[in-house]
Amino acid sequence: MNIEQMVGELFDIFDENKDGVISRREFIALAESLLHQKGMSFSSDIFNHFDTNHDNVISREELIDMIVELAL
Repeated sequence: MNIEQMVGELFDIFDENKDGVISRREFIALAESLLHQKGMSFSSDIFNHFDTNHDNVISREELIDMIVELAL
């Protein structure tokens, strides 16, 4: 399984309403699960960093970028 497949599965799990993007609320759950960090500020900082087009949601591509950058 490659990184895009793994992130795709992760994305599908946390995109609770299946609208094709990760909302801030969904992102907080994802960040807490992956990074074991609690707190809106921490999650918001990461969200803002990886929401590269500033549309207030995380796309599948942005999530792939996040996972790759944070894994290195």
